[in-house]
Amino acid sequence: MPDIEQYIPSHKSVVLHVKGKPVACIIDNDLNNESRFQTISKNDTLKASLIGFLNKHDDLGFLMGFKLKIQTDSDFFEYTVYPNEEFIETVIFDESIFIINDKLESLFSLRKIVTDQFIKTKTEFDKFQKQIPKNPENL
Repeated sequence: MPDIEQYIPSHKSVVLHVKGKPVACIIDNDLNNESRFQTISKNDTLKASLIGFLNKHDDLGFLMGFKLKIQTDSDFFEYTVYPNEEFIETVIFDESIFIINDKLESLFSLRKIVTDQFIKTKTEFDKFQKQIPKNPENL
């Protein structure tokens, strides 16, 4: 990656189960964002993008993450997250992400997220995982 600073994790993710169904959530602890999200949810210029990526860590190997950008003409949010596999599968199949606070209260939700790039990245990640020898003696 050309600029590693762009891919430092900025937020944590969690999968909550609501009525037995997994829900992908990003935790936003900034108390000021609650009112900001209320404002942008009614804004016609709202745009969101989700871009998956692979990051290579010297000690940990390949890490899969994503950048979620939410913006309007007057506001901007960006989240860089390295989620677990359950989160990834939930986003792929449910096509939604919820932004929650640390009390697990919903602040904002995005539905019908286009995940083409994310799925492609997951496929690439799975391919790399298969190439890594299972037996450490083969290294």
